[in-house]
Amino acid sequence: MSGLAHVVFLIGGAVAAALVSLLILTMMLPQLRIWPTPGEGSWQSYVFWPLFRGLNVLCFAVALADRTPYLGLPGWLRGLAALLLAASIALFVYSFRVLGRDNSYGAQDGLVTGGIYRWTRNPQNAMLVVVYGCLAVAADSGPAYLLCAAMMTVYVLMVLLEEPWLKAIYGEAYVRYCQRVPRFFNWRRAVIALRAAWKSPARAAAKGSGE
Repeated sequence: MSGLAHVVFLIGGAVAAALVSLLILTMMLPQLRIWPTPGEGSWQSYVFWPLFRGLNVLCFAVALADRTPYLGLPGWLRGLAALLLAASIALFVYSFRVLGRDNSYGAQDGLVTGGIYRWTRNPQNAMLVVVYGCLAVAADSGPAYLLCAAMMTVYVLMVLLEEPWLKAIYGEAYVRYCQRVPRFFNWRRAVIALRAAWKSPARAAAKGSGE
Protein backbone atom coordinates (compact mmCIF):
# COMPACT_ATOMS: atom_id res chain seq x y z
CA MET A 1 0.00 0.00 0.00
CA SER A 2 1.35 3.41 -0.96
CA GLY A 3 1.78 6.21 1.56
CA LEU A 4 -1.19 8.11 0.10
CA ALA A 5 -3.43 5.04 0.18
CA HIS A 6 -2.41 4.40 3.78
CA VAL A 7 -3.37 7.94 4.84
CA VAL A 8 -6.67 7.80 2.97
CA PHE A 9 -7.45 4.43 4.54
CA LEU A 10 -6.72 5.65 8.07
CA ILE A 11 -8.95 8.68 7.63
CA GLY A 12 -11.67 6.56 6.04
CA GLY A 13 -11.48 4.03 8.86
CA ALA A 14 -11.94 6.74 11.48
CA VAL A 15 -14.88 8.26 9.57
CA ALA A 16 -16.48 4.84 9.05
CA ALA A 17 -16.13 3.92 12.71
CA ALA A 18 -17.74 7.19 13.82
CA LEU A 19 -20.60 6.97 11.33
CA VAL A 20 -21.47 3.32 11.94
CA SER A 21 -21.28 3.85 15.70
CA LEU A 22 -23.66 6.82 15.54
CA LEU A 23 -26.15 4.90 13.40
CA ILE A 24 -26.10 1.93 15.77
CA LEU A 25 -26.52 4.30 18.73
CA THR A 26 -29.56 5.79 17.00
CA MET A 27 -31.07 2.30 16.73
CA MET A 28 -30.65 1.88 20.49
CA LEU A 29 -31.51 5.50 21.37
CA PRO A 30 -34.03 6.82 18.81
CA GLN A 31 -34.00 10.27 20.39
CA LEU A 32 -30.41 10.69 19.15
CA ARG A 33 -31.72 10.53 15.56
CA ILE A 34 -28.52 10.96 13.59
CA TRP A 35 -30.60 9.64 10.63
CA PRO A 36 -33.03 10.73 9.33
CA THR A 37 -31.74 14.05 10.58
CA PRO A 38 -34.26 16.48 12.12
CA GLY A 39 -33.44 18.95 9.34
CA GLU A 40 -31.09 21.72 8.29
CA GLY A 41 -29.47 23.58 11.17
CA SER A 42 -29.66 20.64 13.59
CA TRP A 43 -26.48 19.31 15.15
CA GLN A 44 -27.32 15.91 13.66
CA SER A 45 -27.25 17.43 10.18
CA TYR A 46 -23.88 19.08 10.82
CA VAL A 47 -22.43 15.77 12.04
CA PHE A 48 -24.09 13.25 9.72
CA TRP A 49 -23.62 14.84 6.29
CA PRO A 50 -19.86 15.52 6.48
CA LEU A 51 -19.22 11.98 7.76
CA PHE A 52 -21.56 10.40 5.22
CA ARG A 53 -20.36 12.33 2.20
CA GLY A 54 -16.76 12.03 3.34
CA LEU A 55 -16.92 8.23 3.53
CA ASN A 56 -18.46 8.04 0.05
CA VAL A 57 -15.56 10.05 -1.38
CA LEU A 58 -12.92 8.19 0.63
CA CYS A 59 -14.11 4.82 -0.69
CA PHE A 60 -13.45 5.91 -4.26
CA ALA A 61 -10.23 7.67 -3.25
CA VAL A 62 -8.72 4.57 -1.65
CA ALA A 63 -9.84 2.41 -4.58
CA LEU A 64 -7.91 4.72 -6.93
CA ALA A 65 -4.91 5.20 -4.63
CA ASP A 66 -4.23 1.54 -3.77
CA ARG A 67 -3.25 -0.50 -6.83
CA THR A 68 -1.99 -3.56 -4.93
CA PRO A 69 -4.12 -6.64 -5.81
CA TYR A 70 -5.51 -8.27 -2.70
CA LEU A 71 -7.31 -11.38 -3.96
CA GLY A 72 -5.73 -11.47 -7.41
CA LEU A 73 -9.10 -11.41 -9.17
CA PRO A 74 -9.05 -11.94 -12.96
CA GLY A 75 -9.28 -8.88 -15.17
CA TRP A 76 -12.56 -9.93 -16.76
CA LEU A 77 -14.25 -10.12 -13.36
CA ARG A 78 -12.96 -6.72 -12.31
CA GLY A 79 -14.10 -5.29 -15.66
CA LEU A 80 -17.56 -6.80 -15.23
CA ALA A 81 -17.75 -5.28 -11.76
CA ALA A 82 -16.87 -1.88 -13.23
CA LEU A 83 -19.69 -2.20 -15.78
CA LEU A 84 -22.18 -3.20 -13.08
CA LEU A 85 -20.98 -0.26 -11.00
CA ALA A 86 -21.78 2.14 -13.84
CA ALA A 87 -25.22 0.56 -14.40
CA SER A 88 -26.01 0.74 -10.67
CA ILE A 89 -25.06 4.43 -10.55
CA ALA A 90 -27.43 5.06 -13.47
CA LEU A 91 -30.28 3.32 -11.64
CA PHE A 92 -29.46 5.26 -8.49
CA VAL A 93 -29.69 8.56 -10.39
CA TYR A 94 -33.02 7.51 -11.90
CA SER A 95 -34.50 6.54 -8.52
CA PHE A 96 -33.18 9.78 -7.00
CA ARG A 97 -35.04 11.75 -9.66
CA VAL A 98 -38.25 9.75 -9.10
CA LEU A 99 -38.20 10.27 -5.33
CA GLY A 100 -36.99 13.88 -5.51
CA ARG A 101 -34.09 15.62 -3.83
CA ASP A 102 -35.93 16.72 -0.69
CA ASN A 103 -37.49 13.32 0.01
CA SER A 104 -34.11 11.69 -0.54
CA TYR A 105 -32.61 13.93 2.13
CA GLY A 106 -35.26 13.22 4.76
CA ALA A 107 -38.14 15.54 3.86
CA GLN A 108 -41.82 14.55 4.00
CA ASP A 109 -43.03 15.34 0.48
CA GLY A 110 -45.26 12.30 0.06
CA LEU A 111 -44.92 8.52 -0.16
CA VAL A 112 -43.61 7.46 -3.59
CA THR A 113 -44.70 3.96 -4.64
CA GLY A 114 -44.62 4.05 -8.46
CA GLY A 115 -41.97 3.34 -11.07
CA ILE A 116 -38.89 1.65 -9.70
CA TYR A 117 -40.42 1.89 -6.22
CA ARG A 118 -42.77 -0.95 -7.20
CA TRP A 119 -39.72 -3.22 -7.26
CA THR A 120 -37.97 -2.10 -4.10
CA ARG A 121 -38.80 0.24 -1.23
CA ASN A 122 -35.24 1.55 -1.20
CA PRO A 123 -33.85 1.62 -4.75
CA GLN A 124 -31.29 4.32 -3.99
CA ASN A 125 -29.75 2.51 -1.05
CA ALA A 126 -30.07 -0.88 -2.74
CA MET A 127 -28.23 0.38 -5.83
CA LEU A 128 -25.54 2.06 -3.76
CA VAL A 129 -24.92 -1.16 -1.84
CA VAL A 130 -24.33 -2.78 -5.24
CA VAL A 131 -22.15 0.17 -6.32
CA TYR A 132 -19.77 -0.22 -3.40
CA GLY A 133 -19.69 -3.99 -3.69
CA CYS A 134 -18.74 -3.60 -7.35
CA LEU A 135 -16.21 -0.87 -6.53
CA ALA A 136 -14.45 -3.18 -4.07
CA VAL A 137 -14.29 -6.02 -6.61
CA ALA A 138 -13.17 -3.72 -9.44
CA ALA A 139 -10.37 -2.29 -7.27
CA ASP A 140 -9.44 -5.64 -5.65
CA SER A 141 -7.76 -3.63 -2.90
CA GLY A 142 -7.69 -4.65 0.76
CA PRO A 143 -8.38 -1.13 2.06
CA ALA A 144 -11.14 -0.70 -0.55
CA TYR A 145 -12.81 -3.94 0.59
CA LEU A 146 -12.88 -2.70 4.19
CA LEU A 147 -14.10 0.85 3.50
CA CYS A 148 -16.66 -0.31 0.94
CA ALA A 149 -17.97 -2.91 3.40
CA ALA A 150 -18.37 -0.12 5.96
CA MET A 151 -20.17 2.05 3.40
CA MET A 152 -22.52 -0.80 2.51
CA THR A 153 -23.24 -1.29 6.22
CA VAL A 154 -24.07 2.42 6.51
CA TYR A 155 -26.63 2.21 3.72
CA VAL A 156 -28.30 -0.84 5.27
CA LEU A 157 -28.45 0.82 8.69
CA MET A 158 -29.94 3.96 7.13
CA VAL A 159 -32.74 1.89 5.62
CA LEU A 160 -33.49 0.21 8.95
CA LEU A 161 -33.60 3.59 10.71
CA GLU A 162 -35.86 5.14 8.07
CA GLU A 163 -38.59 2.53 8.35
CA PRO A 164 -40.04 3.47 11.79
CA TRP A 165 -39.78 7.14 10.80
CA LEU A 166 -41.69 6.53 7.55
CA LYS A 167 -44.31 4.46 9.35
CA ALA A 168 -44.87 7.27 11.84
CA ILE A 169 -45.30 9.79 9.00
CA TYR A 170 -47.37 7.82 6.47
CA GLY A 171 -49.11 5.33 8.76
CA GLU A 172 -51.23 2.59 7.23
CA ALA A 173 -50.33 3.57 3.66
CA TYR A 174 -46.68 2.79 4.36
CA VAL A 175 -47.56 -0.46 6.15
CA ARG A 176 -49.54 -1.65 3.10
CA TYR A 177 -46.68 -0.61 0.84
CA CYS A 178 -44.24 -2.65 2.95
CA GLN A 179 -46.52 -5.68 2.61
CA ARG A 180 -46.46 -5.40 -1.20
CA VAL A 181 -42.86 -4.44 -1.89
CA PRO A 182 -39.68 -5.87 -0.29
CA ARG A 183 -37.09 -3.77 1.49
CA PHE A 184 -34.31 -4.17 -1.09
CA PHE A 185 -34.88 -6.39 -4.15
CA ASN A 186 -38.11 -7.90 -5.46
CA TRP A 187 -36.54 -11.13 -6.69
CA ARG A 188 -39.91 -12.86 -7.07
CA ARG A 189 -41.26 -10.17 -9.36
CA ALA A 190 -38.01 -10.15 -11.34
CA VAL A 191 -38.22 -13.91 -11.91
CA ILE A 192 -41.84 -13.61 -13.07
CA ALA A 193 -40.90 -10.81 -15.48
CA LEU A 194 -37.97 -12.82 -16.86
CA ARG A 195 -40.16 -15.87 -17.38
CA ALA A 196 -42.75 -13.78 -19.19
CA ALA A 197 -40.07 -12.24 -21.41
CA TRP A 198 -38.65 -15.69 -22.15
CA LYS A 199 -42.02 -17.22 -23.02
CA SER A 200 -43.17 -14.43 -25.34
CA PRO A 201 -40.55 -15.05 -28.10
CA ALA A 202 -41.07 -18.80 -27.75
CA ARG A 203 -44.83 -18.41 -28.23
CA ALA A 204 -44.32 -16.10 -31.19
CA ALA A 205 -41.96 -18.63 -32.79
CA ALA A 206 -44.40 -21.50 -32.18
CA LYS A 207 -47.26 -19.49 -33.65
CA GLY A 208 -45.19 -18.61 -36.69
CA SER A 209 -44.16 -22.21 -37.32
CA GLY A 210 -47.80 -23.31 -36.96
CA GLU A 211 -48.87 -20.97 -39.70
